[in-house]
Amino acid sequence: MLNLEVDGKPVAVANGSTVMDAAHKLDIYVPHFCWHKKLTIAANCRMCLVQVEKAPKPLPACATPATEGMKVWTHSDPAVIAQKGVMEFLLINHPLDCPICDQGGECQLQDLAVGYGASSSRYTEAKRVVFNKNLGPLIATDMTRCIHCTRCVRFGQEIAGVMELGLAHRGEHVEILTFVGN
Repeated sequence: MLNLEVDGKPVAVANGSTVMDAAHKLDIYVPHFCWHKKLTIAANCRMCLVQVEKAPKPLPACATPATEGMKVWTHSDPAVIAQKGVMEFLLINHPLDCPICDQGGECQLQDLAVGYGASSSRYTEAKRVVFNKNLGPLIATDMTRCIHCTRCVRFGQEIAGVMELGLAHRGEHVEILTFVGN
């Protein structure tokens, strides 16, 4: 067992646990989009950035291994500043029309955006437009709202056991697509 502190509260976790595991054991909420307890670690949304003692910059709680004597702060000024920055970047290309969205009121992105005070964007550039792909009769998409958390890709691969979805391109051009030939 490893002993560490999260937000000043001591916790013991098993070897191989992450900071996110330690926070959950203490019922401390760390904002996240890509993390899910049943999926492998992706650490691609970066929303779970936390301050770790002696670390030069905030680290992703979902991918940072817990270590003996570690001290972590989930809502310190450096952590919140990093989380606000991540939220702002996630919203650059996301439509800010929550009242007309099908997920309005039931959306983790909306909840966190409101919590961080981001109801508008400093960026005035045109938002990225991604056309919906036909992924079959059982999957509905609204790719303009996708934040590339890759949960859908990983659920397909790791839970359903199908390699149907994947990422194509890089950076701001990344898209979730079916694999070639599907």
